[in-house]
Amino acid sequence: MAAAYPVVFLFATNAADQVTLGPLWLPLLISVGAAGLALIGLGLLTRNWLASGLVTTVLVVAFFGYGHAWNAVSDRLDSQWPLIVAWAGLAALALYLASGARASARQWTRLLNVVTAILLVLNLWGLGSSMIALGAGEPPVGDVSPIDLAPPDPADLPDVYYIIVDRYGGSTALAETYGFDNEPFLTALEDRGFGVARHAHANYIKTPLSVLSSLDLEYLDAEQLESEATSGEDRGPVQRRLSEHRVVPTALKELGYSYIHVGNWWAPSQTNVDADRVFRYEGQDEFSSALLQTTILRALSNPNVAPDDPWDWNTMRDNNLYALDRLDEIPDLPGPKYVFAHLVTTHPPYVHDIDGSMTGREQVARVGDNESYVRQLQYANTRLLGIVDRIIASDPDAVIMLQADEGPFPERYDADDWSFRWADATAEELEQKFGILYAMRVGGADLEAAGFHDALTPVNAFRIIFNARFGTDFDLLPDRVYAHTDLRHFYDFIDVTDRLSAPGS
Repeated sequence: MAAAYPVVFLFATNAADQVTLGPLWLPLLISVGAAGLALIGLGLLTRNWLASGLVTTVLVVAFFGYGHAWNAVSDRLDSQWPLIVAWAGLAALALYLASGARASARQWTRLLNVVTAILLVLNLWGLGSSMIALGAGEPPVGDVSPIDLAPPDPADLPDVYYIIVDRYGGSTALAETYGFDNEPFLTALEDRGFGVARHAHANYIKTPLSVLSSLDLEYLDAEQLESEATSGEDRGPVQRRLSEHRVVPTALKELGYSYIHVGNWWAPSQTNVDADRVFRYEGQDEFSSALLQTTILRALSNPNVAPDDPWDWNTMRDNNLYALDRLDEIPDLPGPKYVFAHLVTTHPPYVHDIDGSMTGREQVARVGDNESYVRQLQYANTRLLGIVDRIIASDPDAVIMLQADEGPFPERYDADDWSFRWADATAEELEQKFGILYAMRVGGADLEAAGFHDALTPVNAFRIIFNARFGTDFDLLPDRVYAHTDLRHFYDFIDVTDRLSAPGS
């Protein structure tokens, strides 16, 4: 039970960010299995099963408790070394007492059985509603309203690429907040046939809200989502929908498209029920990475890592490179194909320098977050142009949507995200968060005639694409921008459109 508790606790604490129970099982099996093997080995060696159980429990607590201890004292220590020494001393003392326990071993065992049982029950109780929603690992599958596409020539269908570049900021924020001129990249896209909306904004403040709205061509029903949530903080209802049937892929598949999905470490966008082929880096997932950072391995691998930076940076970089490399290869696959790719190459941690080489925490600390963000963005620009060229060479009529789901978070938000109230955000902070990259290419089509303009929002992206190339006649929705009051009221949307530097229509 002691070995199960830290895994269940972390999963329960982050249940709102999970879409299946899948990430829970392997870490739970490894933790409980390793503790069981240690117990059996010590028991066979000493023939004292009660003492062996106490020793095993001490080892489990020492292994899994270190990261939490560091989080608790990190603001008072310059490095982890004092804690490492103290932790080793406490563990040695506890092991000595546990191994020598004779008369009191049974009493300690009973007490620990009660304590660990209560802890597990409390966390399983809190996880109960999420477990019911998540089921046994398969996401629920919902229905969508069908769209009838009528392309001019059904026998000549272009490949369709929807590439989301997470937290890629808009031109205004890049210039004002980061001191970076992104015009060379945007001009290079225009030279390749793209329409670029330089004053585009995200419709919503977070990835699941933004992407879901884009894929369904509609604004979200906040009341419906809130009614399904267990609390104002529960993101499960919107995140699970990303794995279900969505309007855009459903319509294209009915037309004969194959669906290729390029995911990342974030569970809600790792796959989709309609995907015919999924490319996703098979290294460490987000939950396992966070779990390992609560263990003693945090001290062994990264003795100076801050508590709010739990990532394995090398794994994050490998993940990004895997997705970019697959996008380089996908144009060679037979079509027609719809390609959905969620890239985190402009998302922290900042693991890429301008040339793509590894940065590292020391470099980022030295040059600062803003400069590190700009360097990673420049690397993303280079790779994206190369991918675009590969796509166009394979299919000159390809439809390519390069779009961010949101911009980077302001500094005040990063400092205290749970207390940040978006109603109190400055105009510059709103522009930083909602200004986004928005570039669309529809080979041979008149984008302006289809409704393309300079202040578009993602909810209209596929309305324009389908109008321009697939024979539909959608009206464009008003381009509105919604924040939420704060993270504890995820579906309490507030309209901030008119507070932006370039409000929508």
